[in-house]
Amino acid sequence: MTAAQPVRAGASPLSAATMGKVRRMLVARLAPEVLNPFDRTPEREQLVRSTIAAILEDPELELSGAPALVAAVEAAVCGLGPLQPLVEDPAVSDILVNGHDAVFVERAGRLEPAGVQLGSDAELVEIAERIAALAGRELSVAHPIVDARMADGSRVNAVLPPVGGPYLAVRKFNRLRLDLAPGGRHGRDWVSEGGLSAEMADVLARLVRARANILVAGETGAGKTTFLRSLTDEFDPAERVGVVEDTAELALESANRFSLETVHPHDLASGEAESRLLDVGDLVANALRMRPDRLIVGEIRLPREAFYTLQALHTGHDGSATTIHASSAEDALFRLELLARQSMRDLTVADLRTYIARVFDLVVVLRRLRSGRRVVRQVAALEGVDADGYRLADVFRADLASGPDEVRFVRDASWKPSERLRVRLEAEGERWT
Repeated sequence: MTAAQPVRAGASPLSAATMGKVRRMLVARLAPEVLNPFDRTPEREQLVRSTIAAILEDPELELSGAPALVAAVEAAVCGLGPLQPLVEDPAVSDILVNGHDAVFVERAGRLEPAGVQLGSDAELVEIAERIAALAGRELSVAHPIVDARMADGSRVNAVLPPVGGPYLAVRKFNRLRLDLAPGGRHGRDWVSEGGLSAEMADVLARLVRARANILVAGETGAGKTTFLRSLTDEFDPAERVGVVEDTAELALESANRFSLETVHPHDLASGEAESRLLDVGDLVANALRMRPDRLIVGEIRLPREAFYTLQALHTGHDGSATTIHASSAEDALFRLELLARQSMRDLTVADLRTYIARVFDLVVVLRRLRSGRRVVRQVAALEGVDADGYRLADVFRADLASGPDEVRFVRDASWKPSERLRVRLEAEGERWT
Protein backbone atom coordinates (compact mmCIF):
# COMPACT_ATOMS: atom_id res chain seq x y z
CA MET A 1 0.00 0.00 0.00
CA THR A 2 1.45 3.35 -1.01
CA ALA A 3 1.38 6.54 0.94
CA ALA A 4 -0.84 8.17 -1.68
CA GLN A 5 -3.61 5.61 -1.44
CA PRO A 6 -6.69 7.09 0.27
CA VAL A 7 -7.86 5.36 3.42
CA ARG A 8 -11.23 5.97 5.10
CA ALA A 9 -10.72 6.75 8.79
CA GLY A 10 -12.35 4.09 10.91
CA ALA A 11 -12.12 1.36 8.27
CA SER A 12 -9.85 -1.69 8.47
CA PRO A 13 -7.27 -0.90 5.75
CA LEU A 14 -5.18 -4.02 6.39
CA SER A 15 -5.87 -7.71 6.39
CA ALA A 16 -7.06 -9.31 9.61
CA ALA A 17 -3.71 -11.08 10.03
CA THR A 18 -1.71 -7.86 9.57
CA MET A 19 -4.07 -5.94 11.85
CA GLY A 20 -3.66 -8.57 14.53
CA LYS A 21 0.12 -8.33 14.26
CA VAL A 22 0.02 -4.53 14.52
CA ARG A 23 -2.28 -4.76 17.54
CA ARG A 24 0.03 -7.19 19.33
CA MET A 25 3.04 -4.98 18.67
CA LEU A 26 1.17 -1.91 19.92
CA VAL A 27 -0.03 -3.60 23.12
CA ALA A 28 3.53 -4.74 23.81
CA ARG A 29 4.82 -1.17 23.56
CA LEU A 30 2.11 0.89 25.31
CA ALA A 31 0.30 0.70 28.65
CA PRO A 32 -3.45 -0.18 28.61
CA GLU A 33 -4.54 3.25 29.86
CA VAL A 34 -2.81 4.88 26.91
CA LEU A 35 -4.88 2.77 24.50
CA ASN A 36 -8.24 3.51 26.15
CA PRO A 37 -10.39 5.11 23.41
CA PHE A 38 -12.59 6.86 26.00
CA ASP A 39 -9.80 8.64 27.84
CA ARG A 40 -7.55 10.23 25.26
CA THR A 41 -5.49 13.36 25.83
CA PRO A 42 -3.47 15.18 23.16
CA GLU A 43 -0.30 13.75 24.67
CA ARG A 44 -1.64 10.17 24.59
CA GLU A 45 -2.98 10.67 21.08
CA GLN A 46 0.43 11.78 19.86
CA LEU A 47 2.12 8.87 21.62
CA VAL A 48 -0.28 6.33 20.08
CA ARG A 49 0.08 7.74 16.58
CA SER A 50 3.87 7.99 16.71
CA THR A 51 4.06 4.41 17.96
CA ILE A 52 1.77 3.18 15.19
CA ALA A 53 3.82 5.06 12.61
CA ALA A 54 6.99 3.43 13.90
CA ILE A 55 5.35 -0.02 13.75
CA LEU A 56 4.13 0.53 10.20
CA GLU A 57 7.64 1.52 9.14
CA ASP A 58 8.91 -1.87 10.32
CA PRO A 59 10.45 -3.55 7.25
CA GLU A 60 8.73 -6.80 8.17
CA LEU A 61 5.31 -5.28 7.46
CA GLU A 62 6.25 -3.58 4.20
CA LEU A 63 3.90 -0.67 4.89
CA SER A 64 4.29 3.08 5.26
CA GLY A 65 3.64 5.51 8.10
CA ALA A 66 1.46 7.82 6.01
CA PRO A 67 -0.84 9.97 8.22
CA ALA A 68 -4.03 8.62 6.60
CA LEU A 69 -2.96 5.02 7.14
CA VAL A 70 -1.85 5.77 10.71
CA ALA A 71 -5.24 7.32 11.50
CA ALA A 72 -7.12 4.38 9.99
CA VAL A 73 -5.02 1.81 11.80
CA GLU A 74 -5.37 3.71 15.07
CA ALA A 75 -9.17 3.68 14.79
CA ALA A 76 -9.27 0.01 13.82
CA VAL A 77 -6.69 -1.27 16.30
CA CYS A 78 -7.13 0.76 19.48
CA GLY A 79 -10.17 2.88 18.69
CA LEU A 80 -13.78 1.98 17.97
CA GLY A 81 -13.54 1.94 14.20
CA PRO A 82 -16.13 4.19 12.52
CA LEU A 83 -17.54 4.98 15.98
CA GLN A 84 -14.32 6.61 17.20
CA PRO A 85 -15.09 10.07 15.72
CA LEU A 86 -18.39 9.98 17.63
CA VAL A 87 -16.53 9.20 20.86
CA GLU A 88 -14.24 12.18 20.25
CA ASP A 89 -17.07 14.56 19.26
CA PRO A 90 -17.80 16.70 22.36
CA ALA A 91 -21.31 17.45 21.07
CA VAL A 92 -22.28 13.76 21.23
CA SER A 93 -23.52 12.51 24.61
CA ASP A 94 -24.88 9.08 23.67
CA ILE A 95 -23.99 6.58 20.93
CA LEU A 96 -26.69 3.98 20.24
CA VAL A 97 -25.96 1.15 17.80
CA ASN A 98 -29.01 -0.91 16.83
CA GLY A 99 -27.13 -2.78 14.11
CA HIS A 100 -24.16 -2.30 11.83
CA ASP A 101 -26.21 0.00 9.58
CA ALA A 102 -28.31 1.71 12.27
CA VAL A 103 -26.20 4.06 14.39
CA PHE A 104 -27.80 6.95 16.27
CA VAL A 105 -26.38 9.67 18.52
CA GLU A 106 -27.72 12.25 20.90
CA ARG A 107 -26.60 15.80 20.20
CA ALA A 108 -27.92 18.75 22.22
CA GLY A 109 -30.57 16.50 23.71
CA ARG A 110 -31.94 15.20 20.39
CA LEU A 111 -31.54 11.74 18.88
CA GLU A 112 -30.50 11.69 15.25
CA PRO A 113 -28.82 9.34 12.75
CA ALA A 114 -25.06 9.37 13.22
CA GLY A 115 -24.24 9.36 9.53
CA VAL A 116 -21.80 6.45 9.93
CA GLN A 117 -22.17 2.71 9.72
CA LEU A 118 -20.13 -0.38 10.38
CA GLY A 119 -19.14 -2.89 7.75
CA SER A 120 -21.08 -5.78 9.30
CA ASP A 121 -22.57 -7.11 12.51
CA ALA A 122 -19.32 -9.04 12.95
CA GLU A 123 -17.45 -5.72 13.12
CA LEU A 124 -19.97 -4.46 15.69
CA VAL A 125 -19.38 -7.58 17.80
CA GLU A 126 -15.61 -7.10 17.52
CA ILE A 127 -15.87 -3.49 18.72
CA ALA A 128 -18.14 -4.51 21.61
CA GLU A 129 -15.71 -7.26 22.63
CA ARG A 130 -12.83 -4.78 22.46
CA ILE A 131 -14.67 -2.38 24.77
CA ALA A 132 -15.51 -5.18 27.21
CA ALA A 133 -11.88 -6.28 27.28
CA LEU A 134 -10.77 -2.72 28.08
CA ALA A 135 -13.11 -2.81 31.08
CA GLY A 136 -11.79 -6.21 32.14
CA ARG A 137 -15.04 -7.96 31.22
CA GLU A 138 -15.89 -10.89 28.99
CA LEU A 139 -18.47 -10.56 26.23
CA SER A 140 -19.35 -13.89 24.64
CA VAL A 141 -22.22 -16.30 24.02
CA ALA A 142 -21.71 -17.51 27.59
CA HIS A 143 -21.76 -13.90 28.85
CA PRO A 144 -23.95 -12.08 26.31
CA ILE A 145 -24.56 -8.91 28.32
CA VAL A 146 -21.95 -6.48 29.59
CA ASP A 147 -22.65 -3.30 31.51
CA ALA A 148 -19.34 -1.62 32.25
CA ARG A 149 -17.81 1.67 33.27
CA MET A 150 -14.78 2.85 31.37
CA ALA A 151 -11.76 4.59 32.92
CA ASP A 152 -13.14 8.07 32.17
CA GLY A 153 -16.58 7.32 33.65
CA SER A 154 -18.37 6.54 30.38
CA ARG A 155 -20.96 3.78 30.61
CA VAL A 156 -21.14 1.00 28.04
CA ASN A 157 -23.85 -1.62 27.59
CA ALA A 158 -23.40 -4.36 25.01
CA VAL A 159 -25.75 -7.22 24.11
CA LEU A 160 -25.04 -10.24 21.93
CA PRO A 161 -27.31 -12.99 20.53
CA PRO A 162 -29.09 -15.09 21.63
CA VAL A 163 -30.32 -12.40 24.04
CA GLY A 164 -30.64 -9.88 21.21
CA GLY A 165 -28.76 -7.66 18.85
CA PRO A 166 -25.87 -7.27 18.61
CA TYR A 167 -26.51 -3.89 20.27
CA LEU A 168 -24.17 -1.31 21.75
CA ALA A 169 -25.05 1.72 23.86
CA VAL A 170 -22.43 4.21 25.03
CA ARG A 171 -23.24 7.03 27.42
CA LYS A 172 -20.22 9.27 27.38
CA PHE A 173 -19.00 10.81 30.61
CA ASN A 174 -20.82 14.10 31.11
CA ARG A 175 -18.27 16.89 31.38
CA LEU A 176 -20.82 19.68 31.00
CA ARG A 177 -20.55 22.30 33.71
CA LEU A 178 -23.12 25.08 33.94
CA ASP A 179 -23.33 27.89 36.45
CA LEU A 180 -26.78 28.73 37.75
CA ALA A 181 -26.58 32.31 36.45
CA PRO A 182 -24.32 34.36 34.15
CA GLY A 183 -21.00 35.56 35.49
CA GLY A 184 -19.79 32.24 36.89
CA ARG A 185 -16.46 30.59 36.31
CA HIS A 186 -17.60 28.03 33.73
CA GLY A 187 -18.65 30.38 30.94
CA ARG A 188 -22.07 28.73 30.44
CA ASP A 189 -25.10 28.85 32.70
CA TRP A 190 -28.67 27.63 33.07
CA VAL A 191 -30.18 31.09 32.62
CA SER A 192 -28.46 31.81 29.31
CA GLU A 193 -29.25 28.26 28.11
CA GLY A 194 -32.94 28.88 28.81
CA GLY A 195 -33.18 26.33 31.61
CA LEU A 196 -34.43 28.72 34.29
CA SER A 197 -34.99 32.42 34.89
CA ALA A 198 -32.55 34.79 36.58
CA GLU A 199 -34.99 35.10 39.49
CA MET A 200 -35.12 31.32 39.91
CA ALA A 201 -31.33 31.12 39.86
CA ASP A 202 -31.08 33.80 42.54
CA VAL A 203 -33.63 32.13 44.82
CA LEU A 204 -32.08 28.68 44.42
CA ALA A 205 -28.58 30.01 45.09
CA ARG A 206 -29.80 31.74 48.26
CA LEU A 207 -31.54 28.62 49.52
CA VAL A 208 -28.52 26.42 48.74
CA ARG A 209 -26.28 28.77 50.71
CA ALA A 210 -28.87 28.68 53.51
CA ARG A 211 -28.38 24.89 53.64
CA ALA A 212 -31.75 23.76 52.30
CA ASN A 213 -32.01 20.02 51.64
CA ILE A 214 -32.91 19.51 47.98
CA LEU A 215 -34.36 16.55 46.09
CA VAL A 216 -33.67 16.86 42.34
CA ALA A 217 -36.07 14.86 40.16
CA GLY A 218 -36.42 14.25 36.46
CA GLU A 219 -36.72 11.64 33.77
CA THR A 220 -33.78 9.96 32.04
CA GLY A 221 -31.63 12.55 30.28
CA ALA A 222 -33.40 15.50 31.88
CA GLY A 223 -30.15 16.92 33.29
CA LYS A 224 -30.41 15.89 36.95
CA THR A 225 -26.69 15.26 37.41
CA THR A 226 -25.67 18.46 35.60
CA PHE A 227 -28.10 20.51 37.70
CA LEU A 228 -26.97 18.90 40.95
CA ARG A 229 -23.38 19.72 39.99
CA SER A 230 -24.44 23.35 39.41
CA LEU A 231 -26.06 23.55 42.85
CA THR A 232 -22.86 22.39 44.54
CA ASP A 233 -20.98 25.35 43.02
CA GLU A 234 -22.90 27.52 45.50
CA PHE A 235 -21.44 25.70 48.52
CA ASP A 236 -19.07 27.54 50.80
CA PRO A 237 -15.53 26.48 49.74
CA ALA A 238 -14.67 25.97 53.41
CA GLU A 239 -17.32 23.24 53.78
CA ARG A 240 -16.38 19.56 53.59
CA VAL A 241 -18.52 17.77 51.02
CA GLY A 242 -19.04 14.02 50.92
CA VAL A 243 -20.12 12.52 47.59
CA VAL A 244 -21.59 9.02 47.26
CA GLU A 245 -22.39 7.65 43.80
CA ASP A 246 -23.14 4.36 42.12
CA THR A 247 -20.95 5.55 39.23
CA ALA A 248 -18.66 8.56 39.59
CA GLU A 249 -20.24 11.32 37.50
CA LEU A 250 -20.37 14.53 39.51
CA ALA A 251 -16.64 15.34 39.62
CA LEU A 252 -17.11 18.25 42.02
CA GLU A 253 -14.56 21.06 42.04
CA SER A 254 -14.67 21.60 45.81
CA ALA A 255 -11.19 21.34 47.29
CA ASN A 256 -12.37 19.82 50.58
CA ARG A 257 -14.34 16.85 49.35
CA PHE A 258 -14.24 13.08 49.34
CA SER A 259 -15.91 10.79 46.81
CA LEU A 260 -17.07 7.22 47.39
CA GLU A 261 -18.16 4.90 44.58
CA THR A 262 -19.94 1.58 44.82
CA VAL A 263 -18.20 -1.74 44.29
CA HIS A 264 -20.08 -4.15 42.03
CA PRO A 265 -19.53 -7.92 42.00
CA HIS A 266 -17.64 -7.84 38.70
CA ASP A 267 -15.20 -5.31 40.19
CA LEU A 268 -14.11 -7.70 42.93
CA ALA A 269 -10.87 -9.49 42.32
CA SER A 270 -11.54 -12.34 44.71
CA GLY A 271 -13.78 -13.56 47.48
CA GLU A 272 -17.51 -14.05 47.67
CA ALA A 273 -19.17 -11.20 45.78
CA GLU A 274 -22.29 -11.22 47.94
CA SER A 275 -20.26 -10.79 51.12
CA ARG A 276 -18.04 -8.04 49.71
CA LEU A 277 -20.51 -6.00 47.65
CA LEU A 278 -20.63 -2.34 48.67
CA ASP A 279 -23.69 -0.37 47.58
CA VAL A 280 -24.74 3.25 47.98
CA GLY A 281 -26.38 2.48 51.33
CA ASP A 282 -23.11 1.12 52.74
CA LEU A 283 -21.19 4.13 51.49
CA VAL A 284 -23.66 6.66 52.87
CA ALA A 285 -23.33 5.00 56.26
CA ASN A 286 -19.54 5.19 56.00
CA ALA A 287 -19.55 8.77 54.69
CA LEU A 288 -21.14 9.94 57.94
CA ARG A 289 -17.98 8.79 59.77
CA MET A 290 -15.84 11.03 57.54
CA ARG A 291 -17.16 14.29 58.97
CA PRO A 292 -18.99 15.85 55.98
CA ASP A 293 -20.68 19.23 56.32
CA ARG A 294 -22.87 18.39 53.35
CA LEU A 295 -23.69 15.05 51.78
CA ILE A 296 -24.40 14.50 48.08
CA VAL A 297 -25.92 11.19 46.99
CA GLY A 298 -25.81 10.72 43.23
CA GLU A 299 -29.18 9.00 42.92
CA ILE A 300 -31.64 7.06 45.05
CA ARG A 301 -32.65 3.85 43.28
CA LEU A 302 -32.97 1.17 45.97
CA PRO A 303 -34.59 0.84 49.43
CA ARG A 304 -31.27 0.81 51.32
CA GLU A 305 -30.18 3.98 49.55
CA ALA A 306 -33.44 5.70 50.51
CA PHE A 307 -33.15 4.54 54.12
CA TYR A 308 -29.55 5.63 54.70
CA THR A 309 -29.97 8.91 52.85
CA LEU A 310 -33.01 9.87 54.90
CA GLN A 311 -31.21 8.84 58.10
CA ALA A 312 -28.17 10.91 57.18
CA LEU A 313 -30.10 14.03 56.25
CA HIS A 314 -32.27 13.74 59.34
CA THR A 315 -29.29 13.70 61.70
CA GLY A 316 -27.85 17.14 61.09
CA HIS A 317 -26.38 17.21 57.57
CA ASP A 318 -28.33 20.20 56.36
CA GLY A 319 -27.58 21.54 52.91
CA SER A 320 -27.43 18.11 51.33
CA ALA A 321 -28.92 16.92 48.06
CA THR A 322 -29.73 13.86 45.98
CA THR A 323 -31.59 12.90 42.81
CA ILE A 324 -34.41 10.52 41.99
CA HIS A 325 -36.09 9.37 38.80
CA ALA A 326 -39.55 10.98 38.62
CA SER A 327 -41.52 13.39 36.45
CA SER A 328 -43.06 15.64 39.13
CA ALA A 329 -42.55 16.66 42.73
CA GLU A 330 -45.47 14.50 43.82
CA ASP A 331 -44.12 11.47 41.94
CA ALA A 332 -40.63 12.03 43.37
CA LEU A 333 -41.89 11.96 46.95
CA PHE A 334 -44.16 8.99 46.26
CA ARG A 335 -41.25 7.03 44.74
CA LEU A 336 -39.00 7.95 47.67
CA GLU A 337 -41.73 6.85 50.07
CA LEU A 338 -42.20 3.50 48.32
CA LEU A 339 -38.47 2.78 48.47
CA ALA A 340 -38.07 3.91 52.08
CA ARG A 341 -41.10 1.91 53.21
CA GLN A 342 -39.33 -1.34 52.33
CA SER A 343 -36.56 -0.55 54.81
CA MET A 344 -38.66 1.29 57.42
CA ARG A 345 -41.57 -1.10 57.90
CA ASP A 346 -41.93 -0.20 61.56
CA LEU A 347 -43.20 3.29 60.61
CA THR A 348 -46.79 3.95 59.63
CA VAL A 349 -47.43 5.68 56.32
CA ALA A 350 -48.26 8.90 58.15
CA ASP A 351 -45.07 8.74 60.23
CA LEU A 352 -42.92 8.00 57.18
CA ARG A 353 -44.38 10.93 55.28
CA THR A 354 -43.76 13.20 58.25
CA TYR A 355 -40.20 11.90 58.40
CA ILE A 356 -39.60 12.66 54.72
CA ALA A 357 -41.18 16.10 55.03
CA ARG A 358 -38.79 16.91 57.87
CA VAL A 359 -35.80 15.96 55.72
CA PHE A 360 -36.32 17.78 52.42
CA ASP A 361 -37.08 21.46 51.97
CA LEU A 362 -37.29 21.68 48.18
CA VAL A 363 -38.07 19.40 45.26
CA VAL A 364 -36.65 20.60 41.93
CA VAL A 365 -38.01 18.88 38.82
CA LEU A 366 -36.26 19.01 35.45
CA ARG A 367 -37.58 18.15 32.02
CA ARG A 368 -36.09 17.71 28.58
CA LEU A 369 -38.15 19.35 25.82
CA ARG A 370 -38.50 17.97 22.31
CA SER A 371 -35.85 20.40 21.10
CA GLY A 372 -33.39 18.84 23.58
CA ARG A 373 -33.45 21.89 25.83
CA ARG A 374 -33.39 21.08 29.55
CA VAL A 375 -35.54 23.26 31.78
CA VAL A 376 -36.40 23.44 35.47
CA ARG A 377 -40.05 22.53 35.24
CA GLN A 378 -40.94 22.96 38.91
CA VAL A 379 -39.45 24.24 42.14
CA ALA A 380 -41.71 23.06 44.95
CA ALA A 381 -41.37 23.73 48.67
CA LEU A 382 -42.20 20.77 50.91
CA GLU A 383 -44.11 22.29 53.80
CA GLY A 384 -45.24 19.25 55.73
CA VAL A 385 -48.03 16.69 55.48
CA ASP A 386 -51.76 16.63 56.03
CA ALA A 387 -54.54 14.10 55.71
CA ASP A 388 -54.26 14.15 51.92
CA GLY A 389 -50.50 13.65 51.79
CA TYR A 390 -47.57 15.99 51.26
CA ARG A 391 -48.14 19.75 51.30
CA LEU A 392 -46.28 21.14 48.29
CA ALA A 393 -46.19 24.77 47.25
CA ASP A 394 -44.94 25.68 43.78
CA VAL A 395 -42.38 28.43 44.26
CA PHE A 396 -41.70 28.44 40.51
CA ARG A 397 -43.10 26.53 37.57
CA ALA A 398 -42.40 26.42 33.86
CA ASP A 399 -45.50 27.22 31.84
CA LEU A 400 -45.34 25.22 28.61
CA ALA A 401 -48.87 25.98 27.43
CA SER A 402 -47.81 28.43 24.72
CA GLY A 403 -45.97 25.78 22.70
CA PRO A 404 -43.89 22.60 22.95
CA ASP A 405 -40.63 24.54 23.28
CA GLU A 406 -41.92 27.90 24.47
CA VAL A 407 -41.30 28.31 28.19
CA ARG A 408 -42.48 31.01 30.56
CA PHE A 409 -41.21 30.81 34.13
CA VAL A 410 -43.82 31.82 36.69
CA ARG A 411 -43.25 32.63 40.36
CA ASP A 412 -45.80 32.35 43.13
CA ALA A 413 -45.34 35.79 44.68
CA SER A 414 -47.34 34.75 47.76
CA TRP A 415 -44.91 32.00 48.78
CA LYS A 416 -42.87 32.57 51.90
CA PRO A 417 -40.18 30.27 53.29
CA SER A 418 -41.11 27.97 56.12
CA GLU A 419 -39.96 28.78 59.62
CA ARG A 420 -37.15 26.25 59.26
CA LEU A 421 -35.90 27.88 56.04
CA ARG A 422 -36.26 31.40 57.47
CA VAL A 423 -34.05 30.46 60.40
CA ARG A 424 -31.41 29.07 58.03
CA LEU A 425 -31.59 32.13 55.79
CA GLU A 426 -31.13 34.45 58.77
CA ALA A 427 -28.17 32.39 59.93
CA GLU A 428 -26.55 33.14 56.57
CA GLY A 429 -27.34 36.83 56.86
CA GLU A 430 -30.15 36.62 54.29
CA ARG A 431 -33.41 38.53 54.67
CA TRP A 432 -36.26 37.16 52.59
CA THR A 433 -38.15 39.75 50.55
